[in-house]
Amino acid sequence: MDSIFPFTDPQEMEIEETELPMAREWAWDFEKLDFKLKDGKMYQVEGKEAVKIWLWKLFMTARYRQVIFDWDYGHELENLIGQGYTQGYLNSEAERYVREAIEYNLKDYVTDVRNVEVSFDEGTLTIEFTAITPYGEVEVRV
Repeated sequence: MDSIFPFTDPQEMEIEETELPMAREWAWDFEKLDFKLKDGKMYQVEGKEAVKIWLWKLFMTARYRQVIFDWDYGHELENLIGQGYTQGYLNSEAERYVREAIEYNLKDYVTDVRNVEVSFDEGTLTIEFTAITPYGEVEVRV
């Protein structure tokens, strides 16, 4: 008997899988804070190196600060500075902020965050973590 309810047999449904586009970004020199050049021209990198650059840019951008970025882009780590939080709370919130920033912006390219280490020394908040990507592990220090 036919039903008036629109049930679908899950076996009849086709699941469309889309391939993740290759991560590409202009090569970046983290020491000089400028683009890398080959024969006087900028060049692109792919995969793990591109994701590393994306992560660096993400954590160099404070969320809600520049109007050229979407409200989801950037981090909120500055909220932790100068608040007098305990080290345990600081570590927990910093890790949450890192995970949220990645989830909002790079969730397809960073599948997990591991080994998060937070240190606060002489007014500087430093966070180190390992990002797990489809291309391998990326060590990040911000």
